[in-house]
Amino acid sequence: MQNQLAFSGERIDEKVYPQLLNHVGLIRGEYLLRELNQNILLPSCQQFVKDYLDTICHLYSDEEVWYRFSELTNTEANSLDGTKEYFNERHPLFGYRGTRRLLACPDEFQAEAYVVTEVYQTNPNLSVIFPFVNDAEQLKQAIRVLRQHDFTGKVGTMIELPSAYFDLDRILEMGISKIVVGMNDLTSFVFATVRNSQWHDMESPIMLEMLRQMQDKARTKKIDFAVAGYLNASFIQKMNQMDIKCIIHYSSIPEIFNLDIDYPDHLKRVKEESKKIQRSNL
Repeated sequence: MQNQLAFSGERIDEKVYPQLLNHVGLIRGEYLLRELNQNILLPSCQQFVKDYLDTICHLYSDEEVWYRFSELTNTEANSLDGTKEYFNERHPLFGYRGTRRLLACPDEFQAEAYVVTEVYQTNPNLSVIFPFVNDAEQLKQAIRVLRQHDFTGKVGTMIELPSAYFDLDRILEMGISKIVVGMNDLTSFVFATVRNSQWHDMESPIMLEMLRQMQDKARTKKIDFAVAGYLNASFIQKMNQMDIKCIIHYSSIPEIFNLDIDYPDHLKRVKEESKKIQRSNL
């Protein structure tokens, strides 16, 4: 089984190990914004995202490219140059994040929708995915706004919240083409724990049963199904044995496959610089 690839702004100039990873299952929009430290409202940021998507879509012109709308936490969004809407929340992983923020900040949503629509005009292989979705009603609102910007490509959704898992039957009726389960967040919220703790077990029987149920429902509706996150080789093997595709971060290729990549420190550098800025704004 060929798995899929996730990018976080790495500037590649050729397909990455196409014998292993057959298309771009996820481009994480928030890391493009964090790299520039700019809100999508700024024209320079819009151009940066547009150019990056155009490059990836051209390199993978014969395959699907899925762009995920920015899944910024409140702390991350507040630290970006050009941000106009500030929310005071005590826990950065909760509250106005992902699709919640898109709907609460229509100017930001409109700007990001404009970018993907512009790229789609010349790159019909571009599809989009909504992050951190509460339920079917929230997804319906987001899709409606996107379609009003004349984006006619494929749409998908992340399943990262237990509420979305419990509302999956209705979510599958929203005209989506892809579901991606965010394993790190969903496991955290199911077990009320943080990543890398003793209770954060993505391979637990509970999580595997949830995946089986979601996979069966998606398959019935002929909707693509995959999992994403910071995955290890053991988990990927288990998923593939269950006939579930994994979306693997570019930065994880050396650890998982023992293969070289051109930009091994890109994601680490963006995270470190972004966190420095966030701390300076506290």
